Amino acid sequence: MIIHIVQLVGVVVGSIAPILRCFTSIGHYSLSKKLSKNHLNVFRVEKHWIERLQQWKRNHVHSHIPGRYLKIVFHYVKNAFLNFCLALHIVVLVICKTIVLVPRAFLILLSCCWYLFKSVLEWLKKVATTSNGNMSSEIEEYARYVVQIEEEAKLSKRILRNTLRSITELLNAEKEPRNLLMLLEKSKGFIGVVEFDNDLVQPLYPEETHNCWSLVVVTLTTIAIALPNIANGHFKGLLAGMSEGLKIVRHIEDCLDADGELVSAIKSARRVWKEVEVYRKWLKIDLQNKAHEDKTSKEILKWLGDEGEKIMKRFMSNKKSSIDRSPYKFVLASSMYRISTSILLHLNAQEISLNDEDLFEWISTIIADILFACFTNLPRVIKMKCHHNEIEKRGDNIRIAAQLLGKSKEILKILEARTLPNIDQDSMAYIDKWRVLPKIQLTNGGASTNEIYQDHHVVELLAGV
Repeated sequence: MIIHIVQLVGVVVGSIAPILRCFTSIGHYSLSKKLSKNHLNVFRVEKHWIERLQQWKRNHVHSHIPGRYLKIVFHYVKNAFLNFCLALHIVVLVICKTIVLVPRAFLILLSCCWYLFKSVLEWLKKVATTSNGNMSSEIEEYARYVVQIEEEAKLSKRILRNTLRSITELLNAEKEPRNLLMLLEKSKGFIGVVEFDNDLVQPLYPEETHNCWSLVVVTLTTIAIALPNIANGHFKGLLAGMSEGLKIVRHIEDCLDADGELVSAIKSARRVWKEVEVYRKWLKIDLQNKAHEDKTSKEILKWLGDEGEKIMKRFMSNKKSSIDRSPYKFVLASSMYRISTSILLHLNAQEISLNDEDLFEWISTIIADILFACFTNLPRVIKMKCHHNEIEKRGDNIRIAAQLLGKSKEILKILEARTLPNIDQDSMAYIDKWRVLPKIQLTNGGASTNEIYQDHHVVELLAGV
């Protein structure tokens, strides 16, 4: 008697988990007559079950079998084997569907009862709050973006509501990058994109690498940190803003550098940034050495340019491979030489000499302009994250896109009020493409950024936040 009771308890307890899983699975989908009919039809085989076998059957196999007749026999045998596998697979599917027909019919009946019970409750309450109305409209709006295996098996409102709530929480959970926004307030346009480099500075070697967003702003920040007679609070503010900005720039560069031309420059900038941010050093050179306290800004710029030139010449004298696989020191030194020399030429051309604080503010403004130019790619990057081809990575990418949108809401609002130069979307991803634009377009602008944002779903997301 005790044995029977123990066995009965074991059966009941063991049945709880499968029953709960069944309730959870049916709760993922909204009830419909078409869906119920398809579930009861055991002879209906969905396309995704046999799609891979049919694809193998259609594909041509490049065999090394000599002779035309032997190849015919090979393809005949291959197709016959795949037809057998298809038939066996369909038979197994029909048997499995027949086995689960009884519990499935019971669950559908139970779902109908629950649906009727809920309908009666809603009819009795007849209370529709404004928030629920807004949520329902948002669910209907974004439901068309859900990826579904079966067209009839639409996700239930509960799952869609929870998904929308989780995305909204991600958007609101991200704190605004205050330090970055304070840095970006210094920007009035995109003119800094052309002012950081001067075409009068001739390259020391014809094989110098290309510029990227992070390399330029990191080099400019390094120069600003090395300037004398600047309060430590200004340095901390610039470094904090740059640290927050580079987190966004990283996503943009990872998404848009499709050709991989800028990999060396991007890796070099990321490698040296920690050294600049934490130790205030550049390639182990102390940027705030006490020996340089008595030097002027022009002398500091000359010194940084000379250091970059020395590193480049040292590398070229021991050259064993092409610049395409250049070590990070050469990339950083090349950038430092060009930018510091360009700034020095700018100072020498000024009728009224800038003091140290004015020069620091001018460099900070250039950094802000460049970051804003880079951030014009944000809508495109967020859209690319949401439309990733690999399903395995799509969930993580959508989460990253939501976090990125949460961080950049204020930045995108500021950009909407600005005007863009006449530049196509692909060229917009590269700073060297911006540099060739006329200055008049970077100050007074061309096309409104609203036109850019209307091509993306980012505006709709922003409107719902």
